[in-house]
Amino acid sequence: MKSVFQLIATLACAVALTACGAAANTEKPVVLDPNTQVKEFLFPDLVKGTGTVAAAGDTLTVLYTGWLYDASKPDGKGAQFDASPSLNGYTFVQGIGKNILGWDRGLVGMQVGGTRRLLIPYELGYGVSGTRDATGAVVIPPYAGLVFDITLRKVDKK
Repeated sequence: MKSVFQLIATLACAVALTACGAAANTEKPVVLDPNTQVKEFLFPDLVKGTGTVAAAGDTLTVLYTGWLYDASKPDGKGAQFDASPSLNGYTFVQGIGKNILGWDRGLVGMQVGGTRRLLIPYELGYGVSGTRDATGAVVIPPYAGLVFDITLRKVDKK
């Protein structure tokens, strides 16, 4: 008889703890604005280059401009959030995780002299966190789709 009471008490405690845990979950479901979402990762060439082909591990120099994706705007270009730091461009090693995954995947195969548009879903951009500047202000909101126009200026082979 004692073991039946112990079993019932154990089950009652388990049910109570489960209910308490469910009540403590205060996370709200994320509702994404479809106007800010890139549905498919695309990287068409706007201008086909004729020079050296970029590959993972190469050092690339590019000129770029980045916008938050906004389906209601021409070419999906919403608010501009970034551009090349100078006319000399931005230089980095391709495909080693220095940049967002959309760049690591979207620039491979591009040729010097070409311009490519990257339409990047949030999963290949700044994800669920987005980014903030040094003051804490939001630069790229969470779940933001991105648009980049990138011109490949130079490739130094690995």
